[in-house]
Amino acid sequence: MKCQVYIKDGRIFAGFPGSSLIFDEIEYSLGTGATDFSMFPEKLARDIFEPVREWFLHSVQDRQTNEVLFEELKEVVVHHSKMNVYFNFYLESYTMFLLGMRMQKPEMTDWLKGFLFVGTSINGLDFSDFDSTSQWAVETFIADMKKRQALLKEDLDAITADSGEFEGFNLMQRLYLISLQGRNYLSGEFKITLKPDYLPMPKDDMEKIKSTLLENKVDVVEMVEVKNLDDLLNFEMYHTLKANLLIRKCKHCGEYFVVMGRTDTEYCDRIPEEETKPCSIIGATRNYWDSKIGDPVYAEFQQAYKRNHSRRRVGKMTQNEFYEWSEEARKKRTECDAGLLTVDEYRAWLGNKR
Repeated sequence: MKCQVYIKDGRIFAGFPGSSLIFDEIEYSLGTGATDFSMFPEKLARDIFEPVREWFLHSVQDRQTNEVLFEELKEVVVHHSKMNVYFNFYLESYTMFLLGMRMQKPEMTDWLKGFLFVGTSINGLDFSDFDSTSQWAVETFIADMKKRQALLKEDLDAITADSGEFEGFNLMQRLYLISLQGRNYLSGEFKITLKPDYLPMPKDDMEKIKSTLLENKVDVVEMVEVKNLDDLLNFEMYHTLKANLLIRKCKHCGEYFVVMGRTDTEYCDRIPEEETKPCSIIGATRNYWDSKIGDPVYAEFQQAYKRNHSRRRVGKMTQNEFYEWSEEARKKRTECDAGLLTVDEYRAWLGNKR
């Protein structure tokens, strides 16, 4: 699956004009495609692959034509194409695998060998057994994705580590050293051309081309043709580090992210599995509570807050009374922090016992 990419204003634009299924352009901040792929959840991948597989099996059972099957699978791929550019390679490849299996294409084996990571065995597959082979493909593609993720995380560990064998080296030097150890960031076949960043351009009418460039404010950019997932990853990692973008491990979820805005940011903006809020909110809340450990003023407030919250719950205090009390209690707490009230005076106002 080939794509064409260019970088503009700190963002990567990836288009898939040669793809069989994806025709849209995907846009994302430089570095975020790679870091988001490094933690793309297995569960999310399964939640996408499995319905595609079930739908494919039903379509085969209903004897739909290859043309109908192609068009409907295309809709599925395009629907999920904005999630992550690297997962797109897996989703498109899995979909093409299903189509190839349906059409009994003998070149499927060689195609799989070219896409899957080194070490994946595909011997003995029965391409006429749609059920078991399509399930094998789900497990194989997910396992393959996890292998690439694990290696990418190893590289990110080495690139961002404060100590270790690469201590004292800058980011580009670290990428070079990783490449010398066999990770191949030095490789990749890239065809570079100058192209407009506006797709519906005329091809032969020079006057029309000139007017289109001016009317649509089209920029001519360095367009890079990328032939596979690994080359795109190499391209993004190189330009991310070349731009000196800061990559950091989130202190809540432990996954890598590109720092946007303040350089002291320690939490990403993703919502972890089984959470309802992003790490940035969870982390800020945790930092606030940690800062209050051992604070006598805050301890007095918490004691009174819990007491009145219980009173409100059993009907001894109305919601409005509880709200007015909590607002006043916070004002008094601020005064106490500022030294306008002593802790004893604040305790007495709250009605707490020693």
